[in-house]
Amino acid sequence: MPEITIDRSVPSPQAAVAPRVRTVLDGYAAREDMVLEVEIGLAGAAMSVPVVIDLDGPRTATAFALTLRARQQAAWFPAFRGEVRSEPVGPLESTLRLQGTYELPLGTLGDIADRTILGHAAERSLQHFADRLRTDVVEEIRRAELSVRQREGRHL
Repeated sequence: MPEITIDRSVPSPQAAVAPRVRTVLDGYAAREDMVLEVEIGLAGAAMSVPVVIDLDGPRTATAFALTLRARQQAAWFPAFRGEVRSEPVGPLESTLRLQGTYELPLGTLGDIADRTILGHAAERSLQHFADRLRTDVVEEIRRAELSVRQREGRHL
């Protein structure tokens, strides 16, 4: 099973990032219409795959176990098992880390197809997931800040 670590920088302190990661992941897990974009690697082809995100594993304030798998025909798509973690980088910056392993379908044949024909589609789809998570966490932080300012009577 290939291992993967993907880091994304978030321009906010850890105290703001960690609770928003939890909010976003809980929202993903509750959705039945969650999709993951998969670039196939053939002439820029892509497809949207409906996915299930399970958060049934251990959780801490900054780390969340998760499983990401196709909602339908799961035997034909890679499945990811790992965690999302937020870590402080400095007083005003954090890192989101997606780390774990993914299992390619069809064993060795699936591995060969992913490396050659599909051009590492499984890894790219996890990169897209990490980008989406970062974007949604930043948006949640922005919403929370706007809410506080509105309650205090200040506007941007």
